[in-house]
Amino acid sequence: MKTTSFKALLLGIVGLTLGPSLTAATTIYLAGSNGDRTATQTAIGNLLTSATFVGSAAPTSANYGIWTGTYNTETYKIKVSFIGATGATKALAGNQTVGFLPDTATGQSSANDLGNSATYTAGTPDAEVPSFIVSSNFQSTTPYRGLYQGVTYATLIDSLTGVIPLKYVASPGFPAAGANITTQLVQSLYTTGALPLALFTGSSADEDKVVYALGRNTDAGQRYITLTEAGLGVNQSVKQYKPVISGATTSGSLTYGGTVTSHALWPRETVSGVDSVTPGNSGFTTGANLAPALTATLSTAAAQTFNGTGTAGYYIGYLTVGDANTRVLGGSVPVANRGVELKYNGVTESDAAIQEGQYTLWAYSHILRRSTLTTGTIFNFYTALKNRITSTDAASAGILIGGLNVSRDGEGAPVLPTYF
Repeated sequence: MKTTSFKALLLGIVGLTLGPSLTAATTIYLAGSNGDRTATQTAIGNLLTSATFVGSAAPTSANYGIWTGTYNTETYKIKVSFIGATGATKALAGNQTVGFLPDTATGQSSANDLGNSATYTAGTPDAEVPSFIVSSNFQSTTPYRGLYQGVTYATLIDSLTGVIPLKYVASPGFPAAGANITTQLVQSLYTTGALPLALFTGSSADEDKVVYALGRNTDAGQRYITLTEAGLGVNQSVKQYKPVISGATTSGSLTYGGTVTSHALWPRETVSGVDSVTPGNSGFTTGANLAPALTATLSTAAAQTFNGTGTAGYYIGYLTVGDANTRVLGGSVPVANRGVELKYNGVTESDAAIQEGQYTLWAYSHILRRSTLTTGTIFNFYTALKNRITSTDAASAGILIGGLNVSRDGEGAPVLPTYF
């Protein structure tokens, strides 16, 4: 009895002195695609009790942040870094680090770019290998499988969790008569960088007006979705522009309006160790960073960049439905600054059009893990998150898989009925 009492007393003292370490939170490092941000953040918020979030004011708008809370009696700290689908795949499959907010973060000045955020007290991001990832691509769509550039990438375990629709959007003033983009126009626009507006409207009066291409960098799953959907393939070099915008308005995490004073083909750069090789073949890091350019108006000087005689200019870019609807086409964007939604091959994006196979600009959402993650508290949360997104929260940013009457085997693959 005395021995038992002594042990109890000793454990009590240890609990007082080492209590925080005995009850330390399980830390999860979750990286992924911007297109999966809304569904993933919504699901995390629904799973955790007593949840707090450090980042931007709205978790569904934040590419970086830190959650704390409890799930199934376990305390978790979940750091999220929505850097892009292919960048996340590279990190997990290649056992490489990505940047997360540091533990000392108290907020974030930008919802979209960790490198430009300076309101947290620590000077450098937290570099960690992801615990698991969310992605808008199959791993087989990316180059990060098997042996690639001297690195052996693990084969990841992939589960489909939902459907992510995308839209092509044009900048303000784009004529309604031309508000349709075909696979042929996508191929022409993104391989040349610019086209006459007349190819969209069919009017000779628009031959001196120029449409310029905007897009994402090589870390972005949305880039691969759109290129493969149009038949260009993931290895296609493209020509996309980088605008300089003055007079834009910023309110919270939303930026809109202003004038494009100049632009040029996106400069050559290296992203996640991959060289874009040619001017124009890179682009914006996130959809949230691309969206403001689709609310800006091109100056005459910018319009004349391609051929020196343009009388007006417009942008076309691609976004997830969430970013398109809230950052370009509606939400808090003033009517005067809103862009124009384009039909794709003559079909307007809608749940019904996707479910029945008429609208094909979409991809599956995925959650991926290494084969070694099979047990423990991180695996438990991974499983809960996967099930929550699949059953419920995929609908917050797209469509539940269970609602589809069609399927496809990969990005850009034929859309086939599931009921035959």
